[in-house]
Amino acid sequence: MELCRSFSEQTLPAGIAVNDTEEQAHHAFLQHGRQSSAYFIYQRGVECFEGAAGGRVYYAQQDTPLGKVNLVFTNPFCQREDMASLLAEFERLHKWPTVYVSVDREVAQPLKELGYRVNQIGTESRISLASFSLRGKRKKHLRHASHFGERNACVVKELDWSQVDAAQVKAISHRWLKSKGVSARELQYATRPPVYDNEWRVRKFYCMRGDTLLAYVFFDPYFDNGELKGYCANILRANPDRSANGALDYTVLEAIKVFRAEGVKELSLGIAPLQNIEAEPGERKSVRLISKLFYEYGNNLYSFKGLAYHKSRYRPIETPWYLCSKDISLFRLYWGVLFGLKVLGGKEL
Repeated sequence: MELCRSFSEQTLPAGIAVNDTEEQAHHAFLQHGRQSSAYFIYQRGVECFEGAAGGRVYYAQQDTPLGKVNLVFTNPFCQREDMASLLAEFERLHKWPTVYVSVDREVAQPLKELGYRVNQIGTESRISLASFSLRGKRKKHLRHASHFGERNACVVKELDWSQVDAAQVKAISHRWLKSKGVSARELQYATRPPVYDNEWRVRKFYCMRGDTLLAYVFFDPYFDNGELKGYCANILRANPDRSANGALDYTVLEAIKVFRAEGVKELSLGIAPLQNIEAEPGERKSVRLISKLFYEYGNNLYSFKGLAYHKSRYRPIETPWYLCSKDISLFRLYWGVLFGLKVLGGKEL
């Protein structure tokens, strides 16, 4: 067992264990970072637990009035057959309650066997790029968006950060956040705040009208056994002016053309939190009911419905993701999650 060092220092590369080189840390990601949210480990404030067999659990700690909570916000990195033993080892060696949020069934099932209560927490949306098309009545909006460049003399370019006007990128991000009608803070852990620089294996596409930036999308990679599995559209930002309406979908669609030509198998649109939550055997019913209330009435905190609607236009494959908890009060659970993810403020990193 090895406790990996904290990633809270700005100069410390996220995902690197005590004795790791950056190359070794990236190797672990290439082998086992197979969930579409795997790249979310690369942010400050993340800690790493390395098990006896070499698997890794990435987590963050959040203080609450009732004590600390560990937040595991993406699937641990390990061989599939080692998942249950890694989770049991992490459980045995950590005294604070752990909440697993935005994990998939590969993690939820062994957690049930450890006594965790499992609730659906939203749906992840994926597109099979080989079969994706713009045909059909329900994709009328996307067909219209696909011609945005022709109508507005725009092109989408994949650019190195040195080729980008950083001031324009940051200005669009600020305006986009304000236009959502919710808090302008960047969320963390269950998503990944934008990094205004080049990043390892991240692909960044920009919609340009001449020298003017209209929209951009940052795509995080995920891998399985050393092979690229797909990209996750993590950061999507556009100028909120009406003149840029459609630029965001146009950018995604142009990136899809590039990925498909490269033989990339799938694109994840990420999770739509609290969307289509259904009852789960062995769940905490109170968690499901509160989550549904947040989805209906909490859109001033986070744009739950708007995000879900935007993803639905791609007619994706939807898969439930889960929140798993054990021996923790509802107050401590929701305080840990809402403040830890910065839905309700939380520590600045």
